[in-house]
Amino acid sequence: MEALFLWLSAWLRSEKAQDLIEYALIIGLLVVVAVIGLNLLGGQISDLWSTISAWLNNVGKGITV
Repeated sequence: MEALFLWLSAWLRSEKAQDLIEYALIIGLLVVVAVIGLNLLGGQISDLWSTISAWLNNVGKGITV
């Protein structure tokens, strides 16, 4: 058990582990920004998709808006 702890602590101090942690933090930040952005813009995005859907349905019927 001690050997596992020593190996893990040495690995976490290595440069590879630092790079991995940095990438994980960047991905985590991107996820937080995406979630906040979707929450703030969710209604507008929904309205946009509804408008596009209605336009496509009308175009398919030969009606232009």
